[in-house]
Amino acid sequence: MSARIDKEFNGHIEQVDVLVVGAGMVGLAFACALKDSGLRVTLIERGETSVFESLGMDCRVSAIVLGNQQILEGLGVWKHLHGEAMHSMRIWDDQHPGGIRFDVDEIASGDTSYDALGYLVQNSHLQAALKKTLLPYDNIEILCPATIAKVEWLSGHVQIELEDGYKLAAPLIVGADGGRSWLREQADIGVYSRDYKQSGIVANVRPMIPHHGIAFQRFTASGPLAMLPMKDGLCSIVWSQFNPDVERLMALDDMGFLEELNLTFGPMLGRIEEVGKRAAFPLKGQLAMHLVRPRLALIGDAAHSIHPLAGLGVNLGLRDAMVLAQEIVDAKKYGEDWGDMSVLNRYMKLRMPDILSVMGSMEGLHRIFTSQLPGLPILRGLGMKAVGNAGAMKSLLMRNSTGLTLPVPKQVG
Repeated sequence: MSARIDKEFNGHIEQVDVLVVGAGMVGLAFACALKDSGLRVTLIERGETSVFESLGMDCRVSAIVLGNQQILEGLGVWKHLHGEAMHSMRIWDDQHPGGIRFDVDEIASGDTSYDALGYLVQNSHLQAALKKTLLPYDNIEILCPATIAKVEWLSGHVQIELEDGYKLAAPLIVGADGGRSWLREQADIGVYSRDYKQSGIVANVRPMIPHHGIAFQRFTASGPLAMLPMKDGLCSIVWSQFNPDVERLMALDDMGFLEELNLTFGPMLGRIEEVGKRAAFPLKGQLAMHLVRPRLALIGDAAHSIHPLAGLGVNLGLRDAMVLAQEIVDAKKYGEDWGDMSVLNRYMKLRMPDILSVMGSMEGLHRIFTSQLPGLPILRGLGMKAVGNAGAMKSLLMRNSTGLTLPVPKQVG
């Protein structure tokens, strides 16, 4: 059956092929994946997100793993974007002996070598690059600012009405509207939730010693402190702390904050000499109880959100976008209704192993590194040493974590 709405709607309801709620990074990436499909896609966005700058750069950054960088390259987005390459990662456990190092040479396979494990990009720059990629395409429309007043799921389509009275209908609506998804709530889909009772402090800082493209992550009793390489010698920090400590640290002046930061991070980059404006956001993990319903699919944070200790959240969302887009294009090719559960279940089954694996890994790491059980620091050190010396097993682990081996299309066709 062709996924088209009956012509009787054409007179007073705008017909499109896919509706997307949310035009953030994941929603825009999904639209980019469908830009050459011939399908008409309309994105609904409440308003532009303001940029919180710290030392002249966006305070919110994403670590785009190599496999996802290849996706952005395949979509034509990467040419509009500059990312700071991460050539290596150094991870260690607070004051205890033992640590692990990941280098780009370790993910080489056969005659194939790579320049980086991944890239640090400013979220606002990624969003701008995605929009620039979509500019030439008349079949992609972004309505912003626009607010949905009502959504109805009917037997053969879904219909929305905006606050200004404008009505649209499509065979499928996609929720890409973040962790507090309005569309997910309208569909009465609950979430499995984990409140870490922590917040992540983010800011850009200037260390004394150049970072040389190395990402650092130190695990403390309250969680990780990540120091991520950015351009012009700056680093982006994501510092997980329990909420009472976050309030205290955010209340400090810059000098006081730098003293605490240097004490916690240590001398790996010399003294951290300057810090820009700081922000803090609550840390929660959640998974939607249903990724799909008839004529509805959730992607990105609307479907799942994880602890940011590895910076993998947006990577999961980009992979959601690519897999769902491919299923829609395949359905169109074979005359299927892409809002039907037979199609949407294929998306769900392809994505759940990756989602559950990453979420489980992040939860496990958080519990292991914040636990104060006697003797556990010694076991953690031995475990990291064993992984560091694992050779081929370590290389496979790295290739999986960089997204190189996952069954996700780099281009949709």
